Amino acid sequence: MRGTALSLAAVLAACGAAAAEPAARSGTYDSLTLAISGDAVAGVFAEQRGTADAGSPQFACVFLLRGPLAGDRAKVETWFPDEQERIPGDLAFTPDGAALTLAEDHGGCSMTTGTMVGTPYALSRRAAATPSGWIGVGLVTAERTAFRPEPGPAPARAPYLVRLDPVAVLERRDAWVRVRYRGGKAPVIGWLPAADLAVVTP
Repeated sequence: MRGTALSLAAVLAACGAAAAEPAARSGTYDSLTLAISGDAVAGVFAEQRGTADAGSPQFACVFLLRGPLAGDRAKVETWFPDEQERIPGDLAFTPDGAALTLAEDHGGCSMTTGTMVGTPYALSRRAAATPSGWIGVGLVTAERTAFRPEPGPAPARAPYLVRLDPVAVLERRDAWVRVRYRGGKAPVIGWLPAADLAVVTP
């Protein structure tokens, strides 16, 4: 009986250790939205602070990332849409979420997140069901873009996104993308013109 109890304890301990292991998976990690496919990861980081006179954020730390994934780690390159400069970094998945370290900070980040250089920037994974079907991520580049139930003209009254809003990409059809925006109370899903986004796939 004692041997059985010890064996059971060992199995339970092993299960607990396995459950605590970092797992690379798509999802929202605070200000970072990640899509993973096979051995590659794509992401968009978007954090904003304050409000300027025109209603836009006073400070913003925003960039896209992509890189090869090896286990729970990825060597990534990061960039702002339409800019040539690439800043390398390291993305590591942790039991609580993920951590991101960059070789240098993007403009605006020191006023929002603080530095990501030298010390990993910790990101907690949102407690939600594991997303499925995320084929990429996107960042809104248009000043405003409205959701459609299907590709085509936007309804007269439709929810909309504004520049620098991050989304998860679910589907692509010609010049349209079906996206998921995490929203405030509930996610919003619909179609947007691909021209209104900078899209990155793993």
